Amino acid sequence: MNRDEFIKYAKENLISTREARKITEQTIKAFQQSVKNEKIIPAVEIKESEKRVIRLFFRDDVEAYKAQMNDWQAARKK
Repeated sequence: MNRDEFIKYAKENLISTREARKITEQTIKAFQQSVKNEKIIPAVEIKESEKRVIRLFFRDDVEAYKAQMNDWQAARKK
């Protein structure tokens, strides 16, 4: 895969934490817990400083997790 192909792939398939939270409709704390419990696994983690980590997620993983969350919520309502 050349550089241009990689950039195209990344733009189509990788999303930021903020975008992932929008899809899952989770608070910051709830999303962090999902990552900590490995319900959502980052594709890339870049440690920027002691406290700041940049995480990118595969869009399809986040969308699948959201669908799974919907199933859990539906099952709880029964």
